[in-house]
Amino acid sequence: MSLRRKLMMLALVPLAAGAAIYKQRAALGLGASVESELLELERVSNRGARVSLEAVRAAAEAQPDADGFKRVLRPGSVDIEKEYNLAGLTIPKEQIHTLLPRDAIPALTNPKTEPADTAAWLPDDARIIEIVVGAAVLGVPLRVLDWHEIVNTTLGGEPIAATYCPLCDSATVFSRRVMPKHSAGKGSGTDPAPVVLEFGVSGALYNSNVLMYDKRDKGLWSQLGMHALSGPLAGTALEMLPVEVVSFAAFKKAHPGAKIVSKDTGHNRDYSKSPYESYFKDEKLMVPVAGVGEALPRKTLGVGIAVGDGDDARSWFVPVDAIGDARTIDTPAGAVVLTKSEAGVAVTSAPKGVRTAQTFYYSWSAFYPKTEVIMPAVQPKAEAHLAIPGLAIGDKAPDATVTGVDGKPARLADLYKDGPIVLTFYRGGWCPLCTRALSAWHNKMDALKAAGGTFVALTPEKPDLAAATREKATGGKADDYAVYSDGAFEAAKAFKVHFVVDEGTKAQYEKFGLKVAESNVSGTWELPAPATFVIDKTGVIRWAFADWDYKKRADPDAVIAAVKAITGRQ
Repeated sequence: MSLRRKLMMLALVPLAAGAAIYKQRAALGLGASVESELLELERVSNRGARVSLEAVRAAAEAQPDADGFKRVLRPGSVDIEKEYNLAGLTIPKEQIHTLLPRDAIPALTNPKTEPADTAAWLPDDARIIEIVVGAAVLGVPLRVLDWHEIVNTTLGGEPIAATYCPLCDSATVFSRRVMPKHSAGKGSGTDPAPVVLEFGVSGALYNSNVLMYDKRDKGLWSQLGMHALSGPLAGTALEMLPVEVVSFAAFKKAHPGAKIVSKDTGHNRDYSKSPYESYFKDEKLMVPVAGVGEALPRKTLGVGIAVGDGDDARSWFVPVDAIGDARTIDTPAGAVVLTKSEAGVAVTSAPKGVRTAQTFYYSWSAFYPKTEVIMPAVQPKAEAHLAIPGLAIGDKAPDATVTGVDGKPARLADLYKDGPIVLTFYRGGWCPLCTRALSAWHNKMDALKAAGGTFVALTPEKPDLAAATREKATGGKADDYAVYSDGAFEAAKAFKVHFVVDEGTKAQYEKFGLKVAESNVSGTWELPAPATFVIDKTGVIRWAFADWDYKKRADPDAVIAAVKAITGRQ
């Protein structure tokens, strides 16, 4: 059985409750078709009053906080303070929107299923959450989840929930068997007993993402935060299963005879189409979100990956376009393997301690504001005579004039005298791999200095941006290493690592909002290849690495070994 088919119990951690510091960046842009469906949900649930779009807008306008965030409190919607247990709430209450009564979107529990092969009502291109637990397989159509958002069921003996928030296009699957953080019998020497929960739809949103609630304690839970936000289980993590979103045709082909959740739900809904089709066609959001990333268009679909907590927390967002046939993302907890389908994304393997979800970029960046964006693996097209970049070992290192972050000019020849110098070219702070590589060097800086080496970074970005990149990579240690702007590409050209970005790559970068020309001193689409040279006091290159592939970087340990070979230090 492949790893993707095993139940992965991921140890998740509480979501940081600091979102109040982020300014509103998303204007209220409620689509008319979605609004009509909300009204219909209220009508069929016999709860709440029918209100107009103008009333929704008025409610939003009436609730600004000190930071300008506009809270939506829709007339007739759920009163979270009366209907839920908010004890220990880990998110800002003033950023919770209320749009519907509790259970106006009715979650399903142990719904009817039917053979996928005979489900003629569902077209082949319909999207399905494919769930595998042991030998058991179940498909959950997103056309059903559009109207219910949560399916509570049991598969392969495991109580699970498949969840979907249409506003974020976010899909997750998790075990409903929850291990409380604190045992009622604490001190007795016995382990806390797990509880099996049933989840419902609260009628409230946080970061435009559905807030679930458990029907036992009425505590609130976050779908993308993946843990309890309030109540006696506040802070308790959900144990995630791998999520795979595939087409109905692919599901039937992969699992002949498997079943899907039936449209016979006991509710009068139109499962023949999605009410959110118009919402997916533009960048407008339904409610304000306090803090949205700017690296990608808001509704870029991809996989969110997160690991760790507090100062050690790391997170990534991988757009569908960056996955290709498959993509492996290395995390401190191990490798995460991703694939994509014609219908969405799939996490085919992930180690314990990593949490993942299919989602739009805007919602993931709101929950994880420090997330790193993984870009498509596009190769620069070099000129024929630069097919192999970089000067060779034994070459004389060229001189060039560069500019310090203080605005003062410097000559490279003057730096070589303090050698051995480790000279590294990086593209800019907009490049996640560059900042990661610089962070790796920051962690090795003591070892490099002990070996007798000095680190110097060259970049085409503006001096103030270069200083900000160093601050980000080193945690504010400005004296960790020297960084200079190679604004005219004098050094990059001399070291033979310069290239002009081709139109195809430029289009890809612009699509993802990467402002290369705006970051560069030159204002042009020119870059250096990732390259590192070790230069001795006489100005001779003693070790070299250069590659057009921006994903490849010099190994700091190999560089430090080269420095030791020059200085004789061990």
